[in-house]
Amino acid sequence: MLFDIKKYNPIDYRNWIVGDRAREGVNIQSLLTEQERALFHEAVPYQDQRKDPGQAEMVTYFAIKQLEYLEGDRDVIVPAAIMHDTGWYKCDVEAWKKLATSGDTESEAVRRPHQNMSILIAGMLFERLGLGFKAEIADIIGDHDTRKLPTTKNGRIMWDADMLWRVTYPCVQSYFPEAPPNEALKRMEDTGFNMGGNHTLGEMALQIGRVEVV
Repeated sequence: MLFDIKKYNPIDYRNWIVGDRAREGVNIQSLLTEQERALFHEAVPYQDQRKDPGQAEMVTYFAIKQLEYLEGDRDVIVPAAIMHDTGWYKCDVEAWKKLATSGDTESEAVRRPHQNMSILIAGMLFERLGLGFKAEIADIIGDHDTRKLPTTKNGRIMWDADMLWRVTYPCVQSYFPEAPPNEALKRMEDTGFNMGGNHTLGEMALQIGRVEVV
């Protein structure tokens, strides 16, 4: 399905619940299957541990939105989106915020540990629900930030969904709430659209992101 900018509806933040309730995925419950809702519910205690409530919800939302236009395996992409950052559980939030302020957040030394932990937590939660944990889900989670290895089409969609979080209002509120509008927009552009390399958005995700920013 081709992307039609006239038919894509960006998030209306007047009707979008932000803050701690977003950690529970309240805005996307109607978009999830029964199994996805169960996974999200189990993951809530581990979600958004960097004082960024709604991050997992937003990544899951953009994963689902991309699947309206791109072919992919929902039973891989959506669970990976839900679980991808659970490994920040009990992280040093203040240390992370200092890194975010300085811009030193993209190194492998910073990113790799939470990816590994996210795989372990996801596997535990899948087992708790009696579900099979697909190797591809683990592979996608395990390299979603560092991006050292080639990924699948499913991984590409989940990775792009994760990048799209960076151009959302909840992200701005989490990381630079006091920034003037022009500075906030520049940071969104720099971290969401202009990182380059393996962090370059795919064409579809870029179009979605541009509409969301506008």
